Amino acid sequence: MTDYVLSNPSAMFRDLPRALSGVATLLIFATTMSFAASADDSADTGLQLNLVEPEGYTAVLPATDSRQEVFFDPYDRSQFDVLTIAGIQRQEAGDHAAALEAFEQAWQITRVANGLLHDSQIPIVESIIVSEIELEDWESVDNHFGYLEHLYQRLYNNDDPRLERGLQKVSSWHVNAFNANVDGKRRLHLEKARKIFKTRLAVAEQTLPAEDPKFAFLRQSITLTEQYLFLMSNRYREQLRQSERASRDRLLATLD
Repeated sequence: MTDYVLSNPSAMFRDLPRALSGVATLLIFATTMSFAASADDSADTGLQLNLVEPEGYTAVLPATDSRQEVFFDPYDRSQFDVLTIAGIQRQEAGDHAAALEAFEQAWQITRVANGLLHDSQIPIVESIIVSEIELEDWESVDNHFGYLEHLYQRLYNNDDPRLERGLQKVSSWHVNAFNANVDGKRRLHLEKARKIFKTRLAVAEQTLPAEDPKFAFLRQSITLTEQYLFLMSNRYREQLRQSERASRDRLLATLD
């Protein structure tokens, strides 16, 4: 089992696409693994964020047995459902490249029909992310989570629970990407996670009772991300070098 996970980093994200497609709640996991890292992060692969959300969510996608091929017309709104259903079927069949093609066409239709800021885009982009995770296209996954973050914050007010649910998905992606080091950009994911946790805390302070367990989770998350950012910083590394030099000098002094 370990060999399979090590050779298939997308397996580590099986809970994330399930949550996005409504089959299971979103889980944040911490797994000690070693992946190829950039020179900037290579010394910090042992750091892991062990954060578990106090509650999850579900979102059901439609199911169908029908399949229909049509000539794509981005101005034909009637094609939206056909393309969405085709994308789901291809995804279930494991043909993620074809699923992406169908979902991206459906996404184009909804942007033409409803404008660049409309919540009809959200389930389509989430479905795109599911297939991109399976294809291990981490740059595209990160870009689309960034797009979702933009949509959530533009579409929903702080008192709208959909904002918290949406930002929860985005912060979970960055925590998972940090823990698994899928793209060698651990520090960047950590910085983005901290930013979103702070936004979620600000939202919680306006919408939740003081005793809600989410406060403890969010404050712990912010503290951990800030601690880990310090441990990955040049300042901390310079402190370590100074400490090592001081220890060496003391040792040499005793030898003299």
